[in-house]
Amino acid sequence: MTGFRIKITAAALLAAVVFAGCSTVNRLNEYDIYGASIAMDMMIPPEPSVDVDYGNVDFGGDKLLAAVQLGTNLIKAGQADNAEKKLKRALEGLYIPEYAAELTFDRIVKMLDGKMLSNMKGADLILEIDIDKYGLEAYSFGGNVSMVFSMTARFYHGYDNTLIWQRHVSVKKEITPAIFGFDQVIGNVVSIASLGSLSEEQLAEGFQRMTHEIMQETVNYLKEDLRKAAEK
Repeated sequence: MTGFRIKITAAALLAAVVFAGCSTVNRLNEYDIYGASIAMDMMIPPEPSVDVDYGNVDFGGDKLLAAVQLGTNLIKAGQADNAEKKLKRALEGLYIPEYAAELTFDRIVKMLDGKMLSNMKGADLILEIDIDKYGLEAYSFGGNVSMVFSMTARFYHGYDNTLIWQRHVSVKKEITPAIFGFDQVIGNVVSIASLGSLSEEQLAEGFQRMTHEIMQETVNYLKEDLRKAAEK
């Protein structure tokens, strides 16, 4: 392999032991990663998730109140279940994991002034993208909704498959009405209830904007971390 040099130092060998078993790995001080040829390997991602907390039914010793609370929760659960299916379909249609992986790959290769390879064979580095979770979270049927995204990025040395860098990123951003356009009437708070009233096309447009914002934050974090790690 050309343009990729290993720096063997006593400190580097010690670092391999120190970081063993940790969720964060940094052995980049052993390698000159700038100008390297890089291939991407994407792990099979999970399905999008829509997590809604309906809350617990508190009977409080009052049978009538308990019946009202239980009935309300059942109605909300049924409505949220229908909304959940629609939201998942909209998220699935965006191919968010593929977009996230390709964007991360492109930006990191450019930052390192590297060469992008489509085949892992012969690559100096292999960038592994492992998406843990993506989707929506709400603490109630009518409360605020956030989009969540978490992934782990890893660099493997292409020659011997040694893990030399690993970082986990988790981003959570509250969805605002502006994401769906100021002229779209969904109320002052974006909730599962209001999202369920939108069409899948409207949902896809809003989620696409939100995904772009989240991925900007995610990639910027990885790039900043990678720069710091490579300088050590």
